[in-house]
Amino acid sequence: MRQLPAEETVVAPGDGWTWGLGFPQRPATPGGRPPTSYNQAAHLAAARLAHTAGEPIAFAICAAFELPGPVQLPLLEAALLSLVRRHEVLRTSCHPTPWGISLQVHQVQDVRLQRRSHSVPLESHAATRTHVNALLRQVNPVTGPLVAMGAVIRAHSATVHIVYDHLVADVLSAPLTVAELVTTYENLVRGRRPDSQPAASFLDFAREERACNHTLHASDERLAHWRTFISPETGFYPDFPLDLGADAHRRYPAVNHTHPLLPGPMTERLEAACRAHGGSVPSGLLAAMALSIRDEGGPDVYRAMMPVDRRRDSRYSRSVGWFVSAVPVEIPAPRTAGFAALLARARHGLEAGRAQAQVHHLRARQLLGDADTAATAYRAVSFFSYLDFRQVPGAGHPSMRAAAVHVWSPATTGSFFWFHRDHDGLHLNTLHPDTPQAHRTIGSLVTTLQGTLHAFTNQP
Repeated sequence: MRQLPAEETVVAPGDGWTWGLGFPQRPATPGGRPPTSYNQAAHLAAARLAHTAGEPIAFAICAAFELPGPVQLPLLEAALLSLVRRHEVLRTSCHPTPWGISLQVHQVQDVRLQRRSHSVPLESHAATRTHVNALLRQVNPVTGPLVAMGAVIRAHSATVHIVYDHLVADVLSAPLTVAELVTTYENLVRGRRPDSQPAASFLDFAREERACNHTLHASDERLAHWRTFISPETGFYPDFPLDLGADAHRRYPAVNHTHPLLPGPMTERLEAACRAHGGSVPSGLLAAMALSIRDEGGPDVYRAMMPVDRRRDSRYSRSVGWFVSAVPVEIPAPRTAGFAALLARARHGLEAGRAQAQVHHLRARQLLGDADTAATAYRAVSFFSYLDFRQVPGAGHPSMRAAAVHVWSPATTGSFFWFHRDHDGLHLNTLHPDTPQAHRTIGSLVTTLQGTLHAFTNQP
Protein backbone atom coordinates (compact mmCIF):
# COMPACT_ATOMS: atom_id res chain seq x y z
CA MET A 1 0.00 0.00 0.00
CA ARG A 2 1.17 3.50 -0.76
CA GLN A 3 -0.06 6.98 0.14
CA LEU A 4 -0.60 8.84 -3.12
CA PRO A 5 -2.42 11.92 -4.39
CA ALA A 6 -5.59 10.85 -6.17
CA GLU A 7 -4.37 12.79 -9.23
CA GLU A 8 -1.31 10.52 -9.49
CA THR A 9 -3.25 7.26 -9.68
CA VAL A 10 -4.44 5.72 -12.93
CA VAL A 11 -7.81 3.97 -12.82
CA ALA A 12 -8.72 2.01 -15.93
CA PRO A 13 -12.00 2.91 -17.66
CA GLY A 14 -15.19 1.05 -16.79
CA ASP A 15 -18.66 1.60 -15.39
CA GLY A 16 -18.84 4.01 -12.46
CA TRP A 17 -21.02 3.29 -9.44
CA THR A 18 -21.47 5.32 -6.27
CA TRP A 19 -23.18 4.57 -2.96
CA GLY A 20 -24.15 6.45 0.15
CA LEU A 21 -25.57 5.48 3.52
CA GLY A 22 -29.21 5.90 4.43
CA PHE A 23 -30.24 6.56 8.01
CA PRO A 24 -33.69 7.12 9.55
CA GLN A 25 -34.64 10.76 9.94
CA ARG A 26 -35.01 11.34 13.65
CA PRO A 27 -34.81 14.65 15.49
CA ALA A 28 -31.55 15.24 17.35
CA THR A 29 -31.78 15.81 21.09
CA PRO A 30 -29.09 17.07 23.50
CA GLY A 31 -29.34 13.96 25.64
CA GLY A 32 -28.92 11.70 22.62
CA ARG A 33 -25.48 12.98 21.62
CA PRO A 34 -22.67 10.43 21.94
CA PRO A 35 -19.46 11.76 23.48
CA THR A 36 -17.00 12.88 20.84
CA SER A 37 -13.28 12.27 21.14
CA TYR A 38 -10.90 15.19 21.62
CA ASN A 39 -9.94 14.95 17.94
CA GLN A 40 -13.56 14.96 16.82
CA ALA A 41 -14.49 17.90 19.05
CA ALA A 42 -11.67 20.02 17.59
CA HIS A 43 -12.47 18.94 14.03
CA LEU A 44 -16.17 19.75 14.43
CA ALA A 45 -15.55 23.09 16.14
CA ALA A 46 -13.09 24.22 13.47
CA ALA A 47 -15.31 22.96 10.65
CA ARG A 48 -18.34 24.76 12.04
CA LEU A 49 -16.46 28.08 12.33
CA ALA A 50 -15.07 27.72 8.82
CA HIS A 51 -18.49 26.77 7.43
CA THR A 52 -20.02 29.87 8.99
CA ALA A 53 -17.26 32.01 7.49
CA GLY A 54 -17.81 30.51 4.05
CA GLU A 55 -14.42 28.72 4.04
CA PRO A 56 -15.30 25.07 4.62
CA ILE A 57 -12.66 22.79 6.10
CA ALA A 58 -12.45 19.37 4.53
CA PHE A 59 -10.05 16.50 5.09
CA ALA A 60 -10.96 13.32 3.26
CA ILE A 61 -9.23 9.95 3.60
CA CYS A 62 -9.76 7.38 0.85
CA ALA A 63 -8.94 3.68 0.69
CA ALA A 64 -8.54 2.45 -2.90
CA PHE A 65 -8.02 -1.16 -3.96
CA GLU A 66 -8.51 -3.66 -6.79
CA LEU A 67 -10.83 -6.67 -6.89
CA PRO A 68 -9.82 -9.23 -9.53
CA GLY A 69 -12.18 -11.34 -11.61
CA PRO A 70 -15.72 -10.58 -12.77
CA VAL A 71 -17.12 -8.66 -9.79
CA GLN A 72 -20.49 -9.72 -8.43
CA LEU A 73 -22.16 -6.40 -7.67
CA PRO A 74 -24.69 -7.69 -5.07
CA LEU A 75 -21.85 -9.31 -3.09
CA LEU A 76 -19.72 -6.16 -3.26
CA GLU A 77 -22.68 -4.17 -1.93
CA ALA A 78 -23.16 -6.74 0.84
CA ALA A 79 -19.49 -6.37 1.81
CA LEU A 80 -19.76 -2.56 1.89
CA LEU A 81 -22.84 -2.73 4.11
CA SER A 82 -21.15 -5.27 6.39
CA LEU A 83 -18.23 -2.86 6.93
CA VAL A 84 -20.54 -0.06 8.05
CA ARG A 85 -22.59 -2.30 10.29
CA ARG A 86 -19.51 -3.72 12.05
CA HIS A 87 -17.92 -0.33 12.84
CA GLU A 88 -20.14 1.84 15.02
CA VAL A 89 -18.38 5.12 14.16
CA LEU A 90 -19.36 4.66 10.50
CA ARG A 91 -22.99 4.57 11.56
CA THR A 92 -22.88 8.13 12.88
CA SER A 93 -24.33 11.16 11.18
CA CYS A 94 -24.06 14.91 11.84
CA HIS A 95 -26.99 17.26 12.30
CA PRO A 96 -26.86 21.03 12.86
CA THR A 97 -28.85 21.92 16.00
CA PRO A 98 -29.47 25.06 18.08
CA TRP A 99 -26.65 23.97 20.43
CA GLY A 100 -24.10 23.11 17.75
CA ILE A 101 -23.59 19.93 15.74
CA SER A 102 -25.08 16.72 16.99
CA LEU A 103 -23.54 13.32 16.33
CA GLN A 104 -26.08 10.53 16.21
CA VAL A 105 -25.36 6.80 16.23
CA HIS A 106 -27.78 4.66 14.23
CA GLN A 107 -28.71 1.08 14.98
CA VAL A 108 -27.30 -1.69 12.79
CA GLN A 109 -30.71 -2.67 11.45
CA ASP A 110 -31.48 0.94 10.44
CA VAL A 111 -28.50 1.41 8.11
CA ARG A 112 -29.10 1.12 4.36
CA LEU A 113 -26.70 1.17 1.43
CA GLN A 114 -28.16 3.43 -1.23
CA ARG A 115 -27.07 3.56 -4.86
CA ARG A 116 -26.44 7.16 -5.85
CA SER A 117 -25.49 6.40 -9.46
CA HIS A 118 -26.07 3.33 -11.63
CA SER A 119 -23.49 2.11 -14.18
CA VAL A 120 -22.24 5.44 -15.56
CA PRO A 121 -19.86 4.77 -18.49
CA LEU A 122 -16.37 6.14 -17.74
CA GLU A 123 -14.57 5.78 -21.03
CA SER A 124 -11.20 7.44 -20.29
CA HIS A 125 -8.65 7.88 -17.53
CA ALA A 126 -9.77 11.51 -17.26
CA ALA A 127 -13.33 10.34 -16.64
CA THR A 128 -12.31 7.89 -13.91
CA ARG A 129 -10.17 10.59 -12.28
CA THR A 130 -13.18 12.91 -12.24
CA HIS A 131 -15.21 10.09 -10.66
CA VAL A 132 -12.65 9.66 -7.84
CA ASN A 133 -12.25 13.39 -7.26
CA ALA A 134 -16.02 13.77 -6.97
CA LEU A 135 -16.08 11.05 -4.30
CA LEU A 136 -13.33 12.79 -2.30
CA ARG A 137 -15.29 16.03 -2.33
CA GLN A 138 -18.56 14.50 -1.15
CA VAL A 139 -17.77 14.10 2.54
CA ASN A 140 -18.29 17.05 4.89
CA PRO A 141 -18.19 17.12 8.71
CA VAL A 142 -20.87 19.83 8.98
CA THR A 143 -23.43 18.98 6.33
CA GLY A 144 -22.55 15.32 5.76
CA PRO A 145 -22.20 12.73 4.50
CA LEU A 146 -19.29 11.34 6.51
CA VAL A 147 -18.82 8.27 4.28
CA ALA A 148 -18.96 7.90 0.48
CA MET A 149 -18.32 4.80 -1.63
CA GLY A 150 -17.69 4.14 -5.29
CA ALA A 151 -16.35 1.63 -7.78
CA VAL A 152 -15.22 1.45 -11.39
CA ILE A 153 -16.33 -1.98 -12.56
CA ARG A 154 -14.92 -3.70 -15.64
CA ALA A 155 -15.43 -7.14 -17.20
CA HIS A 156 -12.54 -8.72 -15.31
CA SER A 157 -11.82 -6.43 -12.36
CA ALA A 158 -13.01 -3.47 -10.30
CA THR A 159 -11.39 -0.52 -8.52
CA VAL A 160 -13.16 0.27 -5.25
CA HIS A 161 -12.95 3.52 -3.27
CA ILE A 162 -14.14 4.13 0.30
CA VAL A 163 -13.96 7.77 1.40
CA TYR A 164 -14.18 8.94 5.02
CA ASP A 165 -14.29 12.38 6.50
CA HIS A 166 -11.46 12.61 9.02
CA LEU A 167 -14.15 12.87 11.73
CA VAL A 168 -14.70 9.11 11.56
CA ALA A 169 -11.35 7.73 10.40
CA ASP A 170 -7.59 8.21 10.34
CA VAL A 171 -5.08 7.18 7.68
CA LEU A 172 -4.51 3.79 9.34
CA SER A 173 -8.22 3.08 8.89
CA ALA A 174 -7.57 2.79 5.14
CA PRO A 175 -5.52 -0.45 5.16
CA LEU A 176 -7.84 -1.92 7.81
CA THR A 177 -10.79 -1.11 5.52
CA VAL A 178 -9.13 -2.76 2.52
CA ALA A 179 -8.24 -5.92 4.47
CA GLU A 180 -11.74 -6.29 5.87
CA LEU A 181 -13.61 -5.58 2.63
CA VAL A 182 -11.47 -7.92 0.55
CA THR A 183 -11.82 -10.72 3.11
CA THR A 184 -15.59 -10.21 3.43
CA TYR A 185 -16.11 -10.13 -0.32
CA GLU A 186 -14.01 -13.27 -0.87
CA ASN A 187 -15.95 -15.13 1.83
CA LEU A 188 -19.24 -14.14 0.21
CA VAL A 189 -18.04 -15.27 -3.23
CA ARG A 190 -17.06 -18.65 -1.76
CA GLY A 191 -20.38 -19.02 -0.02
CA ARG A 192 -18.89 -18.58 3.44
CA ARG A 193 -20.50 -16.54 6.17
CA PRO A 194 -18.41 -13.39 6.82
CA ASP A 195 -17.64 -12.03 10.26
CA SER A 196 -20.70 -10.13 11.49
CA GLN A 197 -19.54 -9.49 15.06
CA PRO A 198 -19.29 -5.77 15.91
CA ALA A 199 -15.73 -4.48 15.90
CA ALA A 200 -14.47 -2.81 19.06
CA SER A 201 -16.04 0.65 18.88
CA PHE A 202 -14.09 3.87 18.48
CA LEU A 203 -16.84 5.59 20.48
CA ASP A 204 -15.94 3.37 23.45
CA PHE A 205 -12.30 4.35 22.97
CA ALA A 206 -13.31 8.04 22.97
CA ARG A 207 -15.05 7.60 26.34
CA GLU A 208 -12.00 5.81 27.77
CA GLU A 209 -9.65 8.50 26.45
CA ARG A 210 -11.70 11.29 28.00
CA ALA A 211 -11.96 9.45 31.32
CA CYS A 212 -8.18 8.98 31.43
CA ASN A 213 -7.43 12.60 30.54
CA HIS A 214 -10.04 13.90 32.98
CA THR A 215 -7.81 12.68 35.82
CA LEU A 216 -4.99 15.01 34.74
CA HIS A 217 -4.36 18.26 36.62
CA ALA A 218 -2.15 21.25 35.89
CA SER A 219 0.73 20.10 38.13
CA ASP A 220 0.53 16.48 36.97
CA GLU A 221 3.90 14.85 36.35
CA ARG A 222 2.48 13.38 33.14
CA LEU A 223 2.62 16.90 31.65
CA ALA A 224 6.33 17.37 32.40
CA HIS A 225 7.40 16.70 28.81
CA TRP A 226 4.86 19.20 27.50
CA ARG A 227 6.19 21.87 29.87
CA THR A 228 9.70 21.48 28.50
CA PHE A 229 8.42 21.41 24.91
CA ILE A 230 6.47 24.67 25.06
CA SER A 231 8.48 27.84 24.44
CA PRO A 232 7.56 31.56 24.34
CA GLU A 233 8.95 31.80 20.81
CA THR A 234 7.02 28.92 19.24
CA GLY A 235 4.06 28.55 21.59
CA PHE A 236 2.28 25.28 22.24
CA TYR A 237 2.50 23.85 18.72
CA PRO A 238 5.59 24.41 16.55
CA ASP A 239 5.18 25.87 13.09
CA PHE A 240 7.03 24.41 10.14
CA PRO A 241 10.52 25.91 10.49
CA LEU A 242 11.22 26.83 6.84
CA ASP A 243 9.70 29.63 4.77
CA LEU A 244 6.58 28.60 2.84
CA GLY A 245 5.70 32.12 1.70
CA ALA A 246 2.37 31.81 3.50
CA ASP A 247 0.53 33.80 6.16
CA ALA A 248 -0.12 31.53 9.17
CA HIS A 249 -3.62 33.01 9.57
CA ARG A 250 -4.71 32.39 5.98
CA ARG A 251 -5.65 29.19 4.16
CA TYR A 252 -4.13 28.45 0.75
CA PRO A 253 -5.00 25.90 -1.94
CA ALA A 254 -3.24 22.65 -1.06
CA VAL A 255 -0.71 20.78 -3.19
CA ASN A 256 -0.17 17.05 -2.69
CA HIS A 257 2.80 15.01 -3.98
CA THR A 258 4.41 11.65 -3.27
CA HIS A 259 8.20 11.44 -3.53
CA PRO A 260 10.31 8.25 -3.70
CA LEU A 261 13.00 8.26 -1.03
CA LEU A 262 14.69 4.84 -1.04
CA PRO A 263 14.01 1.60 -2.96
CA GLY A 264 13.44 -1.59 -1.00
CA PRO A 265 17.06 -2.85 -0.70
CA MET A 266 18.34 0.59 0.36
CA THR A 267 15.54 0.88 2.90
CA GLU A 268 16.74 -2.39 4.40
CA ARG A 269 20.29 -0.97 4.53
CA LEU A 270 18.95 2.13 6.31
CA GLU A 271 17.16 -0.06 8.83
CA ALA A 272 20.32 -2.13 9.41
CA ALA A 273 22.43 1.00 9.94
CA CYS A 274 19.91 2.41 12.43
CA ARG A 275 19.59 -0.85 14.35
CA ALA A 276 23.37 -1.19 14.56
CA HIS A 277 23.34 2.03 16.59
CA GLY A 278 20.31 1.16 18.72
CA GLY A 279 17.79 2.97 16.56
CA SER A 280 15.01 2.16 14.10
CA VAL A 281 13.64 3.44 10.79
CA PRO A 282 11.36 6.01 12.55
CA SER A 283 14.24 7.40 14.64
CA GLY A 284 16.45 7.40 11.55
CA LEU A 285 13.85 9.41 9.64
CA LEU A 286 13.54 11.90 12.51
CA ALA A 287 17.31 12.29 12.54
CA ALA A 288 17.35 12.76 8.76
CA MET A 289 14.55 15.32 8.95
CA ALA A 290 16.32 17.28 11.71
CA LEU A 291 19.61 17.26 9.79
CA SER A 292 18.02 18.16 6.44
CA ILE A 293 15.97 21.04 7.84
CA ARG A 294 19.09 22.40 9.56
CA ASP A 295 21.04 22.15 6.29
CA GLU A 296 18.24 24.00 4.49
CA GLY A 297 18.71 26.96 6.82
CA GLY A 298 16.38 25.91 9.61
CA PRO A 299 17.07 25.72 13.35
CA ASP A 300 19.45 23.32 15.06
CA VAL A 301 16.51 21.75 16.93
CA TYR A 302 13.73 20.06 14.95
CA ARG A 303 10.37 20.24 16.72
CA ALA A 304 7.21 18.59 15.41
CA MET A 305 3.92 16.95 16.30
CA MET A 306 3.97 13.23 15.52
CA PRO A 307 0.87 11.01 15.22
CA VAL A 308 0.88 7.88 17.38
CA ASP A 309 -1.61 5.07 16.79
CA ARG A 310 -3.53 4.19 19.97
CA ARG A 311 -4.89 0.90 18.54
CA ARG A 312 -1.64 -1.00 18.92
CA ASP A 313 -1.72 -4.03 21.23
CA SER A 314 -5.33 -3.38 22.22
CA ARG A 315 -8.80 -4.70 21.43
CA TYR A 316 -9.09 -1.87 18.89
CA SER A 317 -6.29 -3.21 16.66
CA ARG A 318 -8.68 -3.84 13.73
CA SER A 319 -11.14 -0.98 14.33
CA VAL A 320 -11.91 1.92 12.02
CA GLY A 321 -11.88 5.34 13.68
CA TRP A 322 -9.68 8.33 14.54
CA PHE A 323 -7.41 6.58 17.02
CA VAL A 324 -4.31 8.63 16.25
CA SER A 325 -3.15 11.18 18.80
CA ALA A 326 -0.35 13.70 18.22
CA VAL A 327 2.65 13.84 20.56
CA PRO A 328 5.52 16.36 20.72
CA VAL A 329 8.98 15.37 19.49
CA GLU A 330 12.15 17.42 19.71
CA ILE A 331 15.42 16.42 17.98
CA PRO A 332 18.60 18.52 18.47
CA ALA A 333 20.86 18.44 15.38
CA PRO A 334 24.09 20.28 16.32
CA ARG A 335 26.65 20.60 13.55
CA THR A 336 29.21 18.66 15.59
CA ALA A 337 26.99 15.55 15.89
CA GLY A 338 27.88 12.47 13.86
CA PHE A 339 25.41 9.80 12.75
CA ALA A 340 25.50 7.80 16.01
CA ALA A 341 25.03 10.87 18.22
CA LEU A 342 22.28 12.28 16.03
CA LEU A 343 20.47 8.94 15.98
CA ALA A 344 20.72 8.70 19.78
CA ARG A 345 19.09 12.13 20.10
CA ALA A 346 16.36 11.11 17.68
CA ARG A 347 15.74 7.87 19.56
CA HIS A 348 15.47 9.79 22.85
CA GLY A 349 13.08 12.32 21.28
CA LEU A 350 10.95 9.55 19.81
CA GLU A 351 10.74 7.66 23.11
CA ALA A 352 9.91 10.83 25.05
CA GLY A 353 7.16 11.69 22.59
CA ARG A 354 5.64 8.22 22.55
CA ALA A 355 5.56 8.26 26.36
CA GLN A 356 2.98 11.07 26.02
CA ALA A 357 0.55 9.00 23.96
CA GLN A 358 -2.11 8.81 26.68
CA VAL A 359 -2.05 12.57 27.25
CA HIS A 360 -4.12 14.18 24.53
CA HIS A 361 -2.54 17.38 23.27
CA LEU A 362 -5.80 19.34 23.52
CA ARG A 363 -6.18 18.41 27.19
CA ALA A 364 -2.53 19.31 27.82
CA ARG A 365 -3.08 22.66 26.12
CA GLN A 366 -6.13 23.33 28.25
CA LEU A 367 -4.34 22.51 31.51
CA LEU A 368 -1.16 24.41 30.75
CA GLY A 369 -2.97 27.68 30.35
CA ASP A 370 -3.15 28.27 26.62
CA ALA A 371 -6.13 30.51 25.89
CA ASP A 372 -6.83 29.20 22.39
CA THR A 373 -9.90 27.03 21.95
CA ALA A 374 -9.90 23.61 20.33
CA ALA A 375 -11.19 25.17 17.11
CA THR A 376 -8.40 27.74 16.81
CA ALA A 377 -5.84 25.10 17.76
CA TYR A 378 -6.95 22.92 14.87
CA ARG A 379 -4.48 24.08 12.23
CA ALA A 380 -1.51 22.78 10.31
CA VAL A 381 1.68 22.65 12.36
CA SER A 382 5.12 21.14 11.94
CA PHE A 383 3.96 17.57 11.28
CA PHE A 384 5.92 14.30 11.01
CA SER A 385 4.27 10.92 10.46
CA TYR A 386 5.66 7.45 9.80
CA LEU A 387 3.69 4.34 8.84
CA ASP A 388 4.91 0.89 7.87
CA PHE A 389 2.12 -0.49 5.71
CA ARG A 390 3.82 -3.90 5.66
CA GLN A 391 2.90 -4.36 9.33
CA VAL A 392 -0.86 -3.71 9.24
CA PRO A 393 -3.33 -6.63 9.43
CA GLY A 394 -3.75 -8.30 6.04
CA ALA A 395 -0.67 -6.60 4.56
CA GLY A 396 0.39 -9.75 2.72
CA HIS A 397 -2.80 -10.02 0.64
CA PRO A 398 -2.25 -9.29 -3.09
CA SER A 399 -5.04 -6.66 -3.06
CA MET A 400 -3.35 -4.88 -0.16
CA ARG A 401 0.03 -4.68 -1.86
CA ALA A 402 -1.50 -2.86 -4.83
CA ALA A 403 -3.81 -0.68 -2.70
CA ALA A 404 -3.48 3.05 -2.09
CA VAL A 405 -4.58 5.62 0.44
CA HIS A 406 -5.38 9.16 -0.65
CA VAL A 407 -5.71 12.22 1.56
CA TRP A 408 -7.44 15.29 0.19
CA SER A 409 -7.92 18.79 1.51
CA PRO A 410 -8.82 21.84 -0.57
CA ALA A 411 -6.71 24.22 1.51
CA THR A 412 -4.05 24.31 4.21
CA THR A 413 -2.16 26.75 6.41
CA GLY A 414 1.04 24.70 6.69
CA SER A 415 2.73 21.47 5.68
CA PHE A 416 2.27 17.75 6.30
CA PHE A 417 4.93 15.06 5.93
CA TRP A 418 3.72 11.46 5.79
CA PHE A 419 6.68 9.09 5.57
CA HIS A 420 5.61 5.55 4.75
CA ARG A 421 7.16 2.20 3.93
CA ASP A 422 5.76 -0.58 1.77
CA HIS A 423 7.20 -3.68 0.08
CA ASP A 424 8.84 -1.51 -2.58
CA GLY A 425 10.68 0.88 -0.29
CA LEU A 426 10.38 4.22 1.50
CA HIS A 427 8.23 7.10 0.29
CA LEU A 428 7.13 10.58 1.38
CA ASN A 429 3.70 12.11 0.79
CA THR A 430 3.60 15.89 1.29
CA LEU A 431 0.80 18.43 1.43
CA HIS A 432 1.63 22.15 1.48
CA PRO A 433 0.30 25.58 0.40
CA ASP A 434 0.29 26.30 -3.31
CA THR A 435 2.69 29.24 -3.16
CA PRO A 436 5.86 29.70 -5.26
CA GLN A 437 8.00 29.77 -2.12
CA ALA A 438 6.43 26.59 -0.72
CA HIS A 439 7.15 24.75 -3.97
CA ARG A 440 10.80 25.86 -3.82
CA THR A 441 11.17 25.12 -0.11
CA ILE A 442 9.57 21.66 -0.13
CA GLY A 443 11.29 20.66 -3.37
CA SER A 444 14.71 21.64 -2.02
CA LEU A 445 14.05 19.95 1.33
CA VAL A 446 13.00 16.68 -0.32
CA THR A 447 16.18 16.66 -2.43
CA THR A 448 18.33 17.28 0.66
CA LEU A 449 16.40 14.62 2.57
CA GLN A 450 17.02 12.06 -0.18
CA GLY A 451 20.74 12.81 -0.02
CA THR A 452 20.77 12.57 3.78
CA LEU A 453 19.06 9.17 3.73
CA HIS A 454 21.43 7.85 1.08
CA ALA A 455 24.34 8.92 3.29
CA PHE A 456 22.71 7.17 6.27
CA THR A 457 22.55 3.89 4.35
CA ASN A 458 26.35 3.96 3.94
CA GLN A 459 27.07 4.09 7.65
CA PRO A 460 29.36 1.25 8.78
